[in-house]
Amino acid sequence: MKLSRLAFTAILFSTLTHGQDPAEMSARAKARRLYLSLTGVSPSKGELDTLEAKLAAGNKREAALDVIDQRSNIRNGGAFYNVTVKDMVTPWTNKDGSTLAPLNDMSATIIGWVRDNKQFNKILYTDTVYKASGVTFKGELKYFPRASYPSSVPNAQQLCDRDLSAADRAIQNNYWIIYNNPLNPNDLNDKKCRVTKFSKTDLDNYYNINALYLPHLDLVIETNLIDATNNHYESISSQGLDLGDTKLLNHTSQEVKIHAYPIAISGILSTRAYGAAYVIAGTNRAPVAFAMKNFLCKEMEELNDTTIPDYRVRRDIDRSPGGTSSTYKNRCVGCHAGMDGLAGAYAYYDFVNDKLIYKPGVVSSKMNHNVVFNEGFVTQSDQWTNLWVEGQNAKLGWSSSTVGEGVRSFGMMLSETEAFHSCMAKQVYEKVCFRKVKSTWDQTRVAQLTQAYKNDNFNMKNLFINASLTCLED
Repeated sequence: MKLSRLAFTAILFSTLTHGQDPAEMSARAKARRLYLSLTGVSPSKGELDTLEAKLAAGNKREAALDVIDQRSNIRNGGAFYNVTVKDMVTPWTNKDGSTLAPLNDMSATIIGWVRDNKQFNKILYTDTVYKASGVTFKGELKYFPRASYPSSVPNAQQLCDRDLSAADRAIQNNYWIIYNNPLNPNDLNDKKCRVTKFSKTDLDNYYNINALYLPHLDLVIETNLIDATNNHYESISSQGLDLGDTKLLNHTSQEVKIHAYPIAISGILSTRAYGAAYVIAGTNRAPVAFAMKNFLCKEMEELNDTTIPDYRVRRDIDRSPGGTSSTYKNRCVGCHAGMDGLAGAYAYYDFVNDKLIYKPGVVSSKMNHNVVFNEGFVTQSDQWTNLWVEGQNAKLGWSSSTVGEGVRSFGMMLSETEAFHSCMAKQVYEKVCFRKVKSTWDQTRVAQLTQAYKNDNFNMKNLFINASLTCLED
């Protein structure tokens, strides 16, 4: 029987530490535990030596940062970002909650925010998406045989003399490339030159499909487009690229890249992957239900409250399922009253032809179809109402916002709840400590981590570090 990576890691973690009193655990054993909790893999002897010395000197936080960002002779292939963070957030991007779904614009953006120490409480509504930074072949990129400088590039020879070593210039049969700096694309005078491993046939093929060239790696991403295909991210993943590489994934705007209208943009809630998972088909209730699950750690069954008014429940919900109204009153209304009140936020969205589409002022037909109960609510705008601020779900710690229009205000409301912050701490704790939060002891730790996370300007990387160091003392 095959074990999942998480199950195998948990068994290995237990084997490595079983029977050891934390007070008696050696610095080397703690180094192994720290590395494993942050990467899911075992360290090399050299990495263990480096971490052991830092832990012995009391530099625990510095040691954790070494593991995360591959500093001080720690070379783990970006396992913290490529494995630990990716495995934690990938289930947020699909209905099955699978870690096996491919890298996509949503998961790449989350990884980028963790890596770049961005305020994680803003990720549900800020205009952001992370993609590879490169140069398109039909953009500001020229390739040419060795020393056959293109006349279309002023000072081409001087550029290559500046950027290429004598060994580079001596290489026979390789093509040279002049390109705009992908991290400074608007400066047409910021050009660079390098030797490429690709043949003319390769380069011509990439030109024909207008692929994306990554100069610092001399690699090619299949496409620069991300609005109607996931091939950009799957190409990154299939090549095993280090997601912690600050020259690879970088922040850009969703405008044009994904959406035609700025009003449609709301952080990871308006990424293509979120739309592909939750806006496709259905009735646009799924974006709300899975936001509760993934960002507030609450399944709909846990939110079921039959005491709140049902005036927002739509017409497709039968008020007498099975011929009796008691089923609706005692079960159905408990979820739909609150969920339907919030689902209006996605009224103008649909997922068509592999794109997340937003039509301002046009309610998607899916919002009002399948009429079963004529007197039910008819969606006429993207206005939403939060009816869960009263009753049992008031404990989620809502902000003062109870109504809004569109996804951005909905995402902002979610991000301001106490439940959002504690949910992030809970998921990080379970990821790096390899156990579910069940006991009062675990709950107390998560509460402490949540408070530290809030005090630390919602820095998710530090939350991972704090959780791993907390479990280091087990």
